[in-house]
Amino acid sequence: MQILVLCLGFVTCPVSGLLAQESVAGKRGTSIVLNLLKPTPVPFQHIDGSSGKRYVVEPMTAGLALFDYDGDGLIDIYFLNGAPLPGTPNVDPPPTNRLYRNLGDWRFVDVTEFAQVGDTGYGLGVVAGDVDNDGDLDLYVSNFANDVFYINNADGTFTEAAGESGLDDGGRFGAGVCMLDIDNDGNLDLYCANYQYFSFDKHFQQTIGDYQYHPGPHDFPPADDLLFRSNGDGTFTDVSASSGIRVKPAPGMGVVSADFDGNGAADILIANDSFPNFLFLNDGSGKFSEDALIAGVALDRLGRPNGNMGIDCGDLDNDGLLDIFTTTYQDEMPVLYRQVANGIFEDVTNTAKISSSLLPHVSWGLGIVDFDNDSDKDLYVACGHFLDNIKHLDDRTSVKVSNFVMQNNGNGIFDDVSRAVGATVEPIESSRGAGFDDLNNDGLVDVVVVNANTAPSFLENRSPVQNWIAIELTGTRSSRDAAGAIVRVRTDLQSQMSVVHLGRSYQSHFGTRLHFGLGERTSGVIEVRWPSAAVQKLNFTNPNQVLRIVEE
Repeated sequence: MQILVLCLGFVTCPVSGLLAQESVAGKRGTSIVLNLLKPTPVPFQHIDGSSGKRYVVEPMTAGLALFDYDGDGLIDIYFLNGAPLPGTPNVDPPPTNRLYRNLGDWRFVDVTEFAQVGDTGYGLGVVAGDVDNDGDLDLYVSNFANDVFYINNADGTFTEAAGESGLDDGGRFGAGVCMLDIDNDGNLDLYCANYQYFSFDKHFQQTIGDYQYHPGPHDFPPADDLLFRSNGDGTFTDVSASSGIRVKPAPGMGVVSADFDGNGAADILIANDSFPNFLFLNDGSGKFSEDALIAGVALDRLGRPNGNMGIDCGDLDNDGLLDIFTTTYQDEMPVLYRQVANGIFEDVTNTAKISSSLLPHVSWGLGIVDFDNDSDKDLYVACGHFLDNIKHLDDRTSVKVSNFVMQNNGNGIFDDVSRAVGATVEPIESSRGAGFDDLNNDGLVDVVVVNANTAPSFLENRSPVQNWIAIELTGTRSSRDAAGAIVRVRTDLQSQMSVVHLGRSYQSHFGTRLHFGLGERTSGVIEVRWPSAAVQKLNFTNPNQVLRIVEE
């Protein structure tokens, strides 16, 4: 199968390295099949560093990044890890983040030491993006305490450059991070959500009855988030105050960026824990106003702030508008906010039939993914509690619980197919971050889940074969990653849309190769709306391939 690069003027030429299996048409609405890989393809073991003292930081670790760090067309994996906390014996060698290079066919090799990305900090969130526009992906890691920033040297190694780049987070309690271009100057800027102002000398344990529990989001002062603007020379300036994002602080967790009000500028959406969510709307110059309440995404339909964890957006009913999905704390439903008009949302969790079986559980990572290539986006939700004594408060849930898969019936209504899928609920662990990408280049989106204090889960997508198209964008006037670009794929059946996000879900990064299921369709029109405001259109008649489109 030949992969095409679509260059200036859409002249086509072959490119090696990206391999896609041929596919034949299947039937719309076929079942989702996710196969748990045993043994796990990598030896990674996550730790949260707990010692029984129940620090507030323990539940928050960790996310992961799925990205092609070496440009060979295979999606690699960067796992974040925790670290021993006070009272936990030190381990030699200490636990670190790990980078696994994808060799194809579900084979991975640990390149952490060679790549020099084995940070020993307490990892929370991560994002990948080409910060210096040199053609390879750099990494920013949000930690409890000092963050790290890895510049890709294009030789398989990275150089840590947070200090010299001006990315001083002040040693904050980090969370989700995202890269975006706030002023459309072609350079990636950085938003860092933060959780609380906490230090170990301020630690205390909650006591309820005869049992002790972790502190919560209201037990320490919430921390201010940070926004760094790129200076275009590899350095950054803290514009948190001048940009307008420094409002009343809240304990932030997941973040995602997209143009939510249709004015062509990158907005920022933050999931806050037990505080109203933030929606920072960009006026186009990098100045923001906080408008979550007006937009309808600050609270749920009952007017309550949720214990939000992860957040992502996608067009779940194929009406051309981005919808929003958040994961939440126990005894709260994850919330689906459907965009009903330009920049206005409503909570449609009930009418969309999001599974009520999620209600008792804590939910974290999420994926808005077309698993079965039937041209509509399904949902994956990773679950697990962190209170080791939760059984004494609520016997409906547990530390280790099943994850959920919900299949879209074509109009934004969902069926809980978790049990039918089968493999997605095994092994039952306490999951956190989750990532979604085509890891074996067969045209089906696979799943990787970080599980607390154990090995990750790898789910190979083996759904019945249907047609698909995947699109990689390279910006020229826009940032090289095309952060915020909107891609629409139209067939004679319907229109789909996706956005290039750098950072999303629960403190993770994935999915910059945009994937569109086509069902039985074999041709259509692709439209790219670049952040520079340029629009490109092309026809395709050969599905089941990856197309790279370069900005004109």
